[in-house]
Amino acid sequence: MDRRQAIKTALMGGAVLLLDRGIVSAKEYYPDKVNKSLFQNINRAKTPGEEKGLEMLHSPVIKAPDRVKAGDVFPVEVDIGRAPHPMGPAHWIEYLQLNIGNEPAGNVIFRSHGSVKAAARFNVLWGEDMKGKSISLVVQIKCNLHGIWENHANVKVA
Repeated sequence: MDRRQAIKTALMGGAVLLLDRGIVSAKEYYPDKVNKSLFQNINRAKTPGEEKGLEMLHSPVIKAPDRVKAGDVFPVEVDIGRAPHPMGPAHWIEYLQLNIGNEPAGNVIFRSHGSVKAAARFNVLWGEDMKGKSISLVVQIKCNLHGIWENHANVKVA
């Protein structure tokens, strides 16, 4: 065997060993299986306020006033689920997006560090032209293992 062939063989053996070790490590690091069916549609709680199972961790909870005065800034707070969602390296919330109707109004991108509670607060302002209308706040979140989840709340503008 010539020198070139010996180097190729050694490198290939090392690559196979690293690949095999990487697969074992990935299984230990990401023990949860991805539920692919949850990525086919937008998920919503079947009965808002009575969430169960995955809904408890993923359905966005929107805290906003029922009525607001045109021209006044008001807070919209969003929690991810009624129970705290894990934020570790194997399972976390990737982002949260607030839409006003169909228009994006704000978003937050999360990292999988485990030290963050997946939640957000937005300050919203509707002008005088919105007086007498009802606006829908729509929140979508994406979990890396359980797909996109959505909830909405309606706010009347006086």
